[in-house]
Amino acid sequence: MTDDQFLRHLDAYGASPERWPPELRAGAEAALARSPALRAAADEALAFDRLLAGSPPAVEDARIDRLLASVGAAARAVPQDGLTLLLLGRMPRRTVAGFCAALLALGWLTGGWLAGTLPAPAVQAPRGQELALLHDDVVTLFDGESR
Repeated sequence: MTDDQFLRHLDAYGASPERWPPELRAGAEAALARSPALRAAADEALAFDRLLAGSPPAVEDARIDRLLASVGAAARAVPQDGLTLLLLGRMPRRTVAGFCAALLALGWLTGGWLAGTLPAPAVQAPRGQELALLHDDVVTLFDGESR
C-alpha cells in the first residue's frame, strides 16, 4: 500500500483498525511499520476520532445570548439590499437616477406615439332595442308597469 492510498483509507475509515476492511489491514500495518509520517497521521486521526466520539462541550446560555446579540448588531449595521440594488447592481445614485429618468421619458414618448397611431374607440349609434327601452310604453321587468 502506498502512502497516498493509506492516507485516503485513513480518511475514509478512521484510525481504528477494526473499522478497516480485512483485506486492507495487512497493507496498512506494513505501511505504518515503515513510515513515521504515516504513524503521525494515524495518531492525529486517532485524536480526531476520540474528539468525535466524546460528548459535546457544555455551552452556557449567557454565551449563546452574547453571540446572538453580536450577530444581530452586525446584521443591523450592514445596509440591507433593496429592490433597486437587486435590479441595477451597485451603481452610483446619479447613474440610477439617470437610468430611471430615461425609462420614464421612454415610457412617455412611447405612450404618446401609441396614442397617435392606435385607432380611437368608435362611438356606435344607439340600436333600436336601446331606443325602445327609453320609450314610455315599455314595461320593465322590475316593476311591471310602463314608464
